[in-house]
Amino acid sequence: MYRFDESINVVKGVGPTLAKDLNKKDIFTILDLLLRLPFRYEDRSQMVTIDQLEIGELATFRAHVISISTSYRGRRVMARATLQDTTGKVTAFWFNNRYIGSQLKKGSEWYFSGKLNEKRTITQATVEKISNETIHTGRLVPLYSVIGEHMKIGTFRRIVKEITDRLDDPTQSLDTLLNENKENLPEKTLSLSKSLRTLHFPENTEDVPAARERLALEELLSLIQHSHKIKAEWKDKHSSFPIKLPDENTKDFESWLPDKLPFSLTQAQDRSTHELLEDLQNDIPMNRLLIGDVGSGKTVVVGIGCFAAVELNKKNAVIVAPTQILAQQHIKSLEKLFPSLSIQLLTTKETKKFTVNKKPTLYVGTHAVLNKLEEIDPVFIAYDEQHRFGVKQRSVPLMSHGTPHIMTLSATPIPRSLMLTLFSHLSLSVIDKMPPGRIPTKSWLIKDSKKQDSLAWITKTLQETKGQALIVCPFIEPSSQETLSAVAAAKDLFKSTKKYYAKNAPEFKVGLLHGKLPAKEKQQVIKEIFDHSIDILVTTPVVEVGVDLPKANIIVIEAAERFGLASLHQLRGRVGRAGQESFCLLFSNSSAPETKNRLKIFTQETNGLKLAEKDLSNRGAGDLFGFQQHGFDSLRFASWTNIELIKSAHTFFQQLKDTTWKPLFVFSRKEQTPTNN
Repeated sequence: MYRFDESINVVKGVGPTLAKDLNKKDIFTILDLLLRLPFRYEDRSQMVTIDQLEIGELATFRAHVISISTSYRGRRVMARATLQDTTGKVTAFWFNNRYIGSQLKKGSEWYFSGKLNEKRTITQATVEKISNETIHTGRLVPLYSVIGEHMKIGTFRRIVKEITDRLDDPTQSLDTLLNENKENLPEKTLSLSKSLRTLHFPENTEDVPAARERLALEELLSLIQHSHKIKAEWKDKHSSFPIKLPDENTKDFESWLPDKLPFSLTQAQDRSTHELLEDLQNDIPMNRLLIGDVGSGKTVVVGIGCFAAVELNKKNAVIVAPTQILAQQHIKSLEKLFPSLSIQLLTTKETKKFTVNKKPTLYVGTHAVLNKLEEIDPVFIAYDEQHRFGVKQRSVPLMSHGTPHIMTLSATPIPRSLMLTLFSHLSLSVIDKMPPGRIPTKSWLIKDSKKQDSLAWITKTLQETKGQALIVCPFIEPSSQETLSAVAAAKDLFKSTKKYYAKNAPEFKVGLLHGKLPAKEKQQVIKEIFDHSIDILVTTPVVEVGVDLPKANIIVIEAAERFGLASLHQLRGRVGRAGQESFCLLFSNSSAPETKNRLKIFTQETNGLKLAEKDLSNRGAGDLFGFQQHGFDSLRFASWTNIELIKSAHTFFQQLKDTTWKPLFVFSRKEQTPTNN
């Protein structure tokens, strides 16, 4: 019998060479190997006689070898065999198989699986000895990805069969719990060992989903357990500077602000501020995610926390923004909200001659500020628009006073952060109501044939509303890649747009903004767009965050299929900021149905959290506990969109955590310090 935790070296048929191949693929134990599931199954279960073979139909038949011959053409070898049963004969060919000639002896009987072609011959048939329980023929046959240079798929299949036939079926606390809760589970809930046998060698495809769901449940339980472990380590290993408040006053915080806020906070802003201030008073560092839609007022919440750290406790604080434009915008907003607060901009340019102020200060800057954290020694760090930062950039630094309190902000949380809210090591605040007066932006997906009509409509609308328009392109210059050569580029579009308005509306000034502009030129463009000297700005996604233009009421997004839902939502949030009616036009020449459907969903949905859920189902959640971010889902068996199973996993974990149950999966990372998310 084989146990999950045993080395693969104990498996019959696994010698040193094969074991080395498997180790290179991170397969060390029986469980590691069993979790390499087939990517699909091939149905070779149809057993027929030779006269029943049909062209193009995969089938298995039993036949004797009447004759076998081998010929060579250079280095190529071809084997030809005549096969016969009681109903007839068929010719089979194998190419570049040097062993088939010695394997198929004249007069021997075998199972053969393959497809009859138009010449009424079979090429590259699978061959297997006659037995009561076949592995490669006469059944649903698992197909695996390449395992190693010395291991053929058939060899791997035999090894898996050897293990699953002799797999020890240990008593699992989870199996007992599942049996006690059958009414809350799918009808075909299987034991763990039965699930693994089914996934590798199913009797029918109907059993596979239930078997996979059992592994999915195991995976989620292991993940939740790891999450609890991280939180425990966070509490044990990290301490912070507790930020003191007047009389520990978190509810009536406006009473200790020296300057009255210029507007009343919404109930959601008030609640989120209270949660933030409660955390800041603890000696266990805060690790909180603040979710709020574009324009919902996250800045004032973070600003109150910064004020408490800097003005009340005479310590430094930091706000990290993904772009210089956003950093400057933050300073502009915070100076209006908190006139007495000492605030300093810190970007790449300023870091060269940076010295820490003697006066407690709030430092607002780009990622460059991260290189100066040890000198600044902040007690509170806020990462704005967190989906723009890599996970490594958000690793928690250690200051002289301990770990700083951490808050990350997101207007549209990327799936990674959205799913972390289901687990234990992040606290969550949500600003779920917009300030009064915000009108949802109308969004349309425009066909290429309507592009010229759209330009005329934009011209008329700007003339009537005295507004401003943004035209966003994914690239600065045309791509050198052939497949991307037709995608809109800012420089080219600026020229054509300028030409169009010179002819049709010469009173409009067209500007260009992108990341490669010289700093002085970029600052001049920003000044002109804020002064409304520029009416139409052609730009790259540099405006995704930070450009808060009160007059902007139209945004055009070229090649919209190139942007994720989170980025599209951020871009749309650049218009209508002053409560005016606003419009978002998506241009896309993609004909892919899934792309059209995704963009259509975007035009119909204005809620950032709901868009994040859609993004989640499309992209996966990223690596929850490591440094992997986009494109790869850390889950191998579970789906982040199966919310019901996630809920069941939470329920079962509460019942299992004090039993002898051990997690099936091990989640680990080399990094010793948990990351904030």
